[in-house]
Amino acid sequence: MDPKEQKKTLKKIRIYLVIFFFGILFSLHTVLFVEPETEFFYQYLGPNTTVGEKLPFFSEWIEDIYISVKVTYTNYPAIAYCMDWLSYACVVFAIFMIGAIKDPVKNIWIIQAYMLACLLAAALPFIAGPFRDIPIFWRCLDGSFGIIGFLVLLTPYKLTKTLQKLAQVA
Repeated sequence: MDPKEQKKTLKKIRIYLVIFFFGILFSLHTVLFVEPETEFFYQYLGPNTTVGEKLPFFSEWIEDIYISVKVTYTNYPAIAYCMDWLSYACVVFAIFMIGAIKDPVKNIWIIQAYMLACLLAAALPFIAGPFRDIPIFWRCLDGSFGIIGFLVLLTPYKLTKTLQKLAQVA
């Protein structure tokens, strides 16, 4: 692979990693805005909506989540502090990705760690979900984010391994 092709490969790796980086930051909204988001879903997917008429089991579950969050946040607002720390963790996780974006060959371990984290994120809903009475369709949805993240990282991982081999040869 000539230097021009190596540069092109490095750029492609970085594009994938930046997409993953913004995916981590995007996940912050699910943590920071739990109350307004559950209210939004309740209004548009809960009982007495078109979705509620067609999928009553789903709308009842949305209603249960909305009421749970509303009652908890109203009566125990300090519990939201846990969500603040979870959002902090998302920011910290995103910061680590900057190292991989900067030098993926040197920091391939970061990509590998995120790939493992994605696999764990795909498994967690099926491990913890039954204990929390999370419906199977929601566990599948939650787990899919881990699978999607893994797939997003698979290409830059393979390309980084290629660049590593080239660096060893040179």
